[in-house]
Amino acid sequence: MDRLAFLLNRRRDRRRVAALRLHAARAGFDRSSLALRRAALAHIDGQALVGATLRATLARLTAQGPGPA
Repeated sequence: MDRLAFLLNRRRDRRRVAALRLHAARAGFDRSSLALRRAALAHIDGQALVGATLRATLARLTAQGPGPA
């Protein structure tokens, strides 16, 4: 193999390795984004549950009337 072919193969190999690294990084980023989205949605669902509980408690306390002073 002559020197030019050797250099071209090395460049091709480097490009292939770089493309694989980029693909792995994108896949990792996609997984991280998905995990973050799931966590955010779980947090929102939790806050909705807390809000509903607080509204129900406030309605119950309001319905009971004034408590002891």
